[in-house]
Amino acid sequence: MVKTFSAKDAQNEFPSLLGRVRRKKDTVIVEERGQPVAAMMPFDRYQALTEKRDQLFAVLDRVWAKNKHMAAGHALRDATQAVKQIRAARRIHRKLSA
Repeated sequence: MVKTFSAKDAQNEFPSLLGRVRRKKDTVIVEERGQPVAAMMPFDRYQALTEKRDQLFAVLDRVWAKNKHMAAGHALRDATQAVKQIRAARRIHRKLSA
């Protein structure tokens, strides 16, 4: 469950918020002046998100490295292939998450 708190309330209730995140696996959004500025989430969820991001950017890094000296047409072909790979990875992730 996602809960939103003002920065002041989050500061005053930090120990209980940390407990919510640890025990209930909740996500806590901290806002200043109505704008989100921070999030607290279980560490395993954070790790999963950063690993997924790293995998997606690794595909893009390979495309950049491969296309440094290529003509635009070849670069477009490789970029299109990378998009297909990312979409396939997302489909697999959704199936595993369901």
